[in-house]
Amino acid sequence: MLRGTHLNKFVESHELLTPKVSSGVADIDISAADYTGYITLLTITPASGSVLQDLVVDLAYNKATTGVSAVATNNDTLDVAVYAKADDSVESLIAQGSQVTLTGDASPVISGERFQLGTVNGAVTVKVKLSAERDDAEIPYKVSYRSLEEATITPVAAG
Repeated sequence: MLRGTHLNKFVESHELLTPKVSSGVADIDISAADYTGYITLLTITPASGSVLQDLVVDLAYNKATTGVSAVATNNDTLDVAVYAKADDSVESLIAQGSQVTLTGDASPVISGERFQLGTVNGAVTVKVKLSAERDDAEIPYKVSYRSLEEATITPVAAG
């Protein structure tokens, strides 16, 4: 039977082995920013003093009617970049997706992207850039990670 310190270590080990998953929808709000430059879509912040292990961010571009591909005009492009604060004050690019050519519909061909970011101990920001602004749009996301503490996940919400 596990007691005291051994039980606590067992519980911590279980917490680290079990992934935490959060999903939702982040908005491209063209009335709030100029998306022809990189603009924040989603921020992931570990709890104070915590580390996120095996951080993965999945984005979907083909949501019917309101998704970024459906709102676009055929041949608009989308760029996605992920930044982290290496010294807790200056953002640095840590991952960049391939430029996606949008279709103007919710075609499954333009389905999304996965960013496998590994271990992080500070805020991570997912940013997007469009070749042309058409209308507000939505990008569903799923964030998974392992940590003893819950991260704060903040998607942009159109106003």
